[in-house]
Amino acid sequence: MKAILIGLGVVGGIIVGLVPAVHRPRPRWWMALCVGGMGLTIALGLLPPLSGTFRDAVITWRQVNPELYVPVAGTLDWDAAVAIGDTLVVPMTDRAIPPTTAQVLIPSALSVPKDASVVILAVQRWKNDQQFVMRGIVAADPILALPFIPGLEERARNLFFHVPLSWVAVIAYAYALWYAVLFLRRRRFIDDVHSVSAVSIGTLFALLATVTGSIWAKFNWGSFWNWDPRETSIFLLLLIYAAYFALRQSIEEPQRRAQIAAVYAIVAFVTVPFLVFIMPRLMEGLHPGSASDQTAGPILSTQPGVLHPLKQIVFALSMFSFSLLFFWLLSLRVRSGILALRHKIQQVQEMSEIR
Repeated sequence: MKAILIGLGVVGGIIVGLVPAVHRPRPRWWMALCVGGMGLTIALGLLPPLSGTFRDAVITWRQVNPELYVPVAGTLDWDAAVAIGDTLVVPMTDRAIPPTTAQVLIPSALSVPKDASVVILAVQRWKNDQQFVMRGIVAADPILALPFIPGLEERARNLFFHVPLSWVAVIAYAYALWYAVLFLRRRRFIDDVHSVSAVSIGTLFALLATVTGSIWAKFNWGSFWNWDPRETSIFLLLLIYAAYFALRQSIEEPQRRAQIAAVYAIVAFVTVPFLVFIMPRLMEGLHPGSASDQTAGPILSTQPGVLHPLKQIVFALSMFSFSLLFFWLLSLRVRSGILALRHKIQQVQEMSEIR
């Protein structure tokens, strides 16, 4: 199911992105789909509360940080509640499979809605693995909730933005490769416009992927940059495509510039599969999916339950929406490039008439 959802997001984004053709304006329905998809991705990625289990709270206490509060979703048995001084001890059954029932100590200063069928309480382990102290209420009867991951917590939301940005950069460089080949076959400057436009926007997305990855690294590994194999590979990729723009700027003659840039775009893309998909998985590193990661990362792992069903849906939506955003920006860049190309042709014709 995970592969189907992600595949629909990726393939659907490319198909819809290419209809209508990139050099044509985007229809209103298309723009509405892109804006709606991006808005929904941001909302579903950032707004739903996290929902964990008592087992998550125990793991957090033992392996991560005993001072952290863990959001546990479950049902409170108010009929079995017992008052001990200023504290109310209420049995709570979490939503794990299989579920676990534990005692939650609720201080009198904190109130919990008794009519809610499901509540998410921020709890902390107390004397043993069956007793927890409530530190606050996260949500009551939430419509949607994302799973709590011990050690990642809120940082897991970065998956919906960092990975699609990286993937769109690959799509952009592949698009540039295709039109570079077309230019060498047809010698049409419009193909060069498509290619350079894709490289420029792809590099922008690669930079954004680097920024979001650095933010992840700071809060998960302690510093913005660790020279992890994945960080090193995207740094090399940015250098390779930065050289593409330097090459274009160093050649004045349009035909020669477009021809050499097309050859470079083809050669540069040969490094993309190796730097993005192969090298980081052959070497041990901090990034999920490295050689030292037993799960192969949450996206490619075949193990059941690695990626929560709601996360699968949101991730597929984010891949679809970011792909549309890329093709929208590409369309704007290509059409402006075509206008600039026509203006230059007109200038050349006017100069030839004067002569």
